[in-house]
Amino acid sequence: MKSQLILSSALILGLIGGGTVASVNALVASADDGGTYTTQAGVTFTPNTNPTNPVDPDNPDPNKPVNPVDPNGKDPHPGTNGPLSIDYVSDFDFGKQMITSSNQTYYAKAQGYKGDTKPTALYSQVSDNRGNGAGWQLGVKQDSQLNNGKDDLKGAAISIKNLNVNGLSGSDITAPTSGSDMTLVPGGGDQTVMSAAKGAGQGTWVSRMGSTANLLSEKGTALDGSDRTVDKSVSLYVPGASNKSVANQYSTTLTWTLKDTPANS
Repeated sequence: MKSQLILSSALILGLIGGGTVASVNALVASADDGGTYTTQAGVTFTPNTNPTNPVDPDNPDPNKPVNPVDPNGKDPHPGTNGPLSIDYVSDFDFGKQMITSSNQTYYAKAQGYKGDTKPTALYSQVSDNRGNGAGWQLGVKQDSQLNNGKDDLKGAAISIKNLNVNGLSGSDITAPTSGSDMTLVPGGGDQTVMSAAKGAGQGTWVSRMGSTANLLSEKGTALDGSDRTVDKSVSLYVPGASNKSVANQYSTTLTWTLKDTPANS
């Protein structure tokens, strides 16, 4: 319809002005040109305050969350809220051991899961969904000596070794770094588990305590007398000279703190 209107106008002007057929054809041709047109596409991101589910420490894909269980078989406590969050940390269970007067080292039970997921190394998990690359630090401290409600287990020492960071395969984000081997000091300060410098550590990351490949199966050492799979990278040293009671379980609290400051600050 548009080309017909232009053509009619051109004929009238051509008759009045004495134009030629060639000028009419030129106007018709310009009306049929295709031309170009540009549009835009975009996306805006905001910090994510939703909790992040625990992931498999050997394949930390947030699209494939897992269901870890505490050593007692119960669901773990939920992680902290985002956008910078501690999503999960394994409990340490050193089992039920016989009293002895010799020095002993006991290993923590490996991380267990619901369903058919096999045990893995113990681990901590952090997610940084702030979107500003400001960096962060995860530390741990032992609040007090193991105690049975009455007496301390004097000289007992918890050690964490072979920390190693793992993240989503193919990520183009600079990974955090692992802390060094540590022995926790009852009542002492934080020791670094995992840290991200400015511009690093965005997304979800885990710090494994050892590796799944190096888990050890202990025969008949579980509470029910069955086999028990342990993580040799998390240990409890108990001196033979310490006074041990069967009255109650010896326990303590470990506090894991995530700071929103870069590791090099």
